Amino acid sequence: MRFLPIVERELRVGARRRSTYSLRLLAALVAFVICLWLCLIPTRGQPPTVLGKSLFGALSTAAIAYCLLIGPFITADCLSSEKRDGTLGLLFLTDLSSLDVVLGKWVATSLAAFYGLLAVLPSLGIPLLLGGVTPGEYGRVALAVVNAVLFSLTAGIFVSVLNRDQTKAILGSLILVLTLSGLLPGLIALVVGGFLGLGQVNPLTSPVTLFSPIYTLQFAFDATFKANPRHFWISLGVVQALGWLFMIAATVIVGRAWRQEPGGPRQSARWLLRLGWTRRWERRFKRRLERNPVYALASRQRWPHWVFWVLVGIVTINIYWLTIGLRKHPNVYAFHQNFSLAMYFINRVWIAAMAARFFGEARRTGALELILTTPLKVGTILRGRRRALLRLFFWPVLAIAFLHWCYLWGSSQPSPNQPNNAAMFRVHAIMATGSLVSFLTDVLALTALGGWLSLSSKKSHLVILKTFILVTLIPWLVYFLLSSSGWLMRLPATTYLASWPMMMVTKNLLFLAWASYKVRRHFRSAAAETYGLRRWRWRLRRAAEEAGVGVGTVGPLAPAKE
Repeated sequence: MRFLPIVERELRVGARRRSTYSLRLLAALVAFVICLWLCLIPTRGQPPTVLGKSLFGALSTAAIAYCLLIGPFITADCLSSEKRDGTLGLLFLTDLSSLDVVLGKWVATSLAAFYGLLAVLPSLGIPLLLGGVTPGEYGRVALAVVNAVLFSLTAGIFVSVLNRDQTKAILGSLILVLTLSGLLPGLIALVVGGFLGLGQVNPLTSPVTLFSPIYTLQFAFDATFKANPRHFWISLGVVQALGWLFMIAATVIVGRAWRQEPGGPRQSARWLLRLGWTRRWERRFKRRLERNPVYALASRQRWPHWVFWVLVGIVTINIYWLTIGLRKHPNVYAFHQNFSLAMYFINRVWIAAMAARFFGEARRTGALELILTTPLKVGTILRGRRRALLRLFFWPVLAIAFLHWCYLWGSSQPSPNQPNNAAMFRVHAIMATGSLVSFLTDVLALTALGGWLSLSSKKSHLVILKTFILVTLIPWLVYFLLSSSGWLMRLPATTYLASWPMMMVTKNLLFLAWASYKVRRHFRSAAAETYGLRRWRWRLRRAAEEAGVGVGTVGPLAPAKE
């Protein structure tokens, strides 16, 4: 028997996969845009050494963000999909071991991520030519980002072994990576310095930061490395050990996980442990099934409601510390600002996952084709899904809107650190209103685009990532680059504060209109996986006519039967 046969096979298959090279091209393109932008706009006219340091810092930040975010989206569903389909046990009927299965699936999904990082690493060497960056610093940063992508990918496959549902696996791995990377060190510093009153804690000297890939990158820079070189090497080893620990745990668990049968709702004696699945809920489900079967099927799960309310509770605690708790402990402001950004991304990922969940699961199980054979009209199907999402999102979104008002009220209270309280209240009012409006339109855009992509995309495991990138990540990066260039700073203060919600609302309305039109116009062809075939057939016919080749009556060049 050959050594690691699945790994060898998956490497051959991945080398022929187009997405492997497209991700590498996209990563190289993003690095090129960052280099071009920083060289021409914000740092224009600066000395080469200053430009080299600025460019190296921006590229390092982009590289570590890519490494930490790519893992939860591409490896978190590699084993959970096998468990859902019931094919994981078939692999163990052969001579394959748990190590063969885990490494094979991990290599199959991780190859594209490594190719993308391979395109970014040469761009990190450009600042070496400009000056301001030493070869040792470049080598340490390269080691840190490679270590980070290994950590992220192994964390994703570890969570994938523990879950059967795609949404739970992606969200769980994202939370695990973000918690160990930045939230846990900041939380420890907050508890020790704020609650216990033991003095302000420097995160760079805390032992918890050794588990964070972000702080490994921070230790790699010359300014920090020269102060204490051991911190970098210890943190590099600890993060590498975490990656191996995730991989070993996944290998041990997968041998037992395939024997677990898929279970229904938990029949516990306590209502809380059953996540609200009661007889009253079952009666309500039967009534919905008679009224609109799509609405009943799309809203039959109770756990998404609980997850959404947990996220709302976390946001509530963060709002408290940004308003009231800030007066007693002003040193925690930076942590809660970064925490707010992390929750911003987590909430959008969660909304995108819920938007793509119903159609994605229906396509995977074949239920969507069965629905199309029923007398249900397309409008009825879309109304059922829309009503299920409205039931899921309405009360949590209303609670988040109320939290925006609470933030505004807390910011309006007198504070000794704000001598001009009226002006600060005006600033917070514009920010809170803009944040609320952009959040509401974000929900509409994510649900519309996620629904269409889950129908039309052939790669269902990338639907959540595509929706998140198009609606949230790319607009945020564009606004960040515009802000760093100084163009927006030239605007009046009120216009500058309103520029972000104006851009977000415009973008969201465009996505909403486009996705809604696509769903209404091409629902049946997308659900039957024939969307786009007629367009390619027309192009082939036109190319054949231009070449003087007659169009046959059968085959791919045959005219479509209406």
